[in-house]
Amino acid sequence: MTTATRYLALVPRDGFFAKDGRGWHTSASGRGHGLDWPWPSTVLGALRSLWGRSEETRTGTTFTLDDWRNRTQPIQLGRTLVLRRVHGAAWRMEDVTWPVPLDALWLEGRADVHRLDPVQPIAPTLGRDDDEAREALWRPVPDDAQKPLASPRWWSSEEFVSWLAGKPVSIRDEALGSTRRVQVHVGIRPEELTSDDGVLFSHDVVETLDRTGEWALGVEVALPAGELPKVAPLGSDSRLSRVESLPTTLFDPPARVLESFCAPSPGLRLVAASPLCFKKGWLPDGFVNTNGEYRGQLAGLDVILRAAFVPRPIHVSGWDLAKGEPKPTSRMVSPGAVYFFERTDGQPFGEAEAKSLWLAALGIRTDEGFGRVVPGVWRPTRNNP
Repeated sequence: MTTATRYLALVPRDGFFAKDGRGWHTSASGRGHGLDWPWPSTVLGALRSLWGRSEETRTGTTFTLDDWRNRTQPIQLGRTLVLRRVHGAAWRMEDVTWPVPLDALWLEGRADVHRLDPVQPIAPTLGRDDDEAREALWRPVPDDAQKPLASPRWWSSEEFVSWLAGKPVSIRDEALGSTRRVQVHVGIRPEELTSDDGVLFSHDVVETLDRTGEWALGVEVALPAGELPKVAPLGSDSRLSRVESLPTTLFDPPARVLESFCAPSPGLRLVAASPLCFKKGWLPDGFVNTNGEYRGQLAGLDVILRAAFVPRPIHVSGWDLAKGEPKPTSRMVSPGAVYFFERTDGQPFGEAEAKSLWLAALGIRTDEGFGRVVPGVWRPTRNNP
């Protein structure tokens, strides 16, 4: 089966509910908990269902479980984007929205976001000193004693691109984000027309429409030839999303990021744009302890991992509709994590490396949309705190 790359936007019309890995009865209220944004694997499942249902209609047949597994297997998800636009407008590069990186710090009383750069360590960590390369990693040390504040979930394209280019970012009065509501489901006994307590439950719904704009998911997907329906189910309760075509330019590296590398950058920061799945947890695949440093390759270059700003792991699971069973749970690095690198030969990173690393895939499960990163400049300092 031959496939072609398509660029699509899934625009939820009534919000979405993407259930996390917790059970329905993890609290006294029996409430189901949802994600603030669907995993790439959830989006891939929606696209496979969209194509499969369309193919069933076209051929007048009904897929068996084996048909679903075999015929949708070639459908693979590439790069994904979070999108937000003004109502009724065409999609533009300015509509791409990004997870706020972990090296961005909000401080009380500051007008600009504080850039949290790593510095060389002067003392060991409190953990077991059984990995000299890990102990040698540089660590974040704020240069201001002001109280840190909670950071927002999303940044606009303008804010994120400025951050990657090494420019200051002002703190906006109102953070960019979506809202949630609780959806209650009630079962009715038809013979009595009374509620059935066994079918009484609630769950989160993330709203994707407000007075100023609408949210959407941008995808690059390999699909077999043929027309697709204009509406796709998405999430745990199959809420409807409109299917629209996207300009391919939305997936290109912004000119300002490439221009920032024209003055060669001695260091490189990589920001996780989607969950990263590595065999060794937080450590990128291919990096090994070499003479007390983590060394590996990026964009064909030998590099040293200098620092890793990685929060607690996220647990990614799901439901396999074809097999009728839960998928294995994977521990992944959350979007917004930041890795810092230097070249082993001491040379700077240039525009060519930035272009090749834009939404590049690292780690495993990359055919499901995981593992996407974007580059930014980093000018390391070796002054101890």
